[in-house]
Amino acid sequence: MRGLAKKINKFLKKEIVIITLLFFVSIMNAQDNNEFNKRTALTNEVATKYFKAYMGLQFDVMKPMMHEAISFEDPTAKLIFDGKIIEGKQQVYENFKVAYASILEMKQKSVRTIFSSDTGIFEINLTWKLKVSETKTIRIKMPLIVVLTIENGKVVKHRDYGDYNYFVKQYNEQIKS
Repeated sequence: MRGLAKKINKFLKKEIVIITLLFFVSIMNAQDNNEFNKRTALTNEVATKYFKAYMGLQFDVMKPMMHEAISFEDPTAKLIFDGKIIEGKQQVYENFKVAYASILEMKQKSVRTIFSSDTGIFEINLTWKLKVSETKTIRIKMPLIVVLTIENGKVVKHRDYGDYNYFVKQYNEQIKS
């Protein structure tokens, strides 16, 4: 009987250790989930405000939401608008003020938004009105994905990805007319 009691006691000690480990793992997991939820909520808030200002061409509203080390790039526009990476808050702000000066209006229809951890993604169908000369404006419709990375409550990375095949076709058609 004594040997059986020892085996049961040894078994129970192992079970207690396993249960204790599982308890600590679940606490750590809950803390990780809390951090994920907290950062995702902050990303949703900051990215949404920044994106709305971006679509409204409100660069003065965007500037305070920019991290000092922000970078902007649209690699899909590289061959059309010489899209190079722009780094630094003042440089990104000035780039928007100058490079977007001929854009009169941007409207978007949301396809989907994703907010996860420090990343906000906006997939949209964009319609923009562009002044191409003193007397001519054109309207372009194209798909666009905007990816924003948030750090310490500020946008630290802004990437645009557009299908500029739509832009080139519509631009050429409207310039000829």
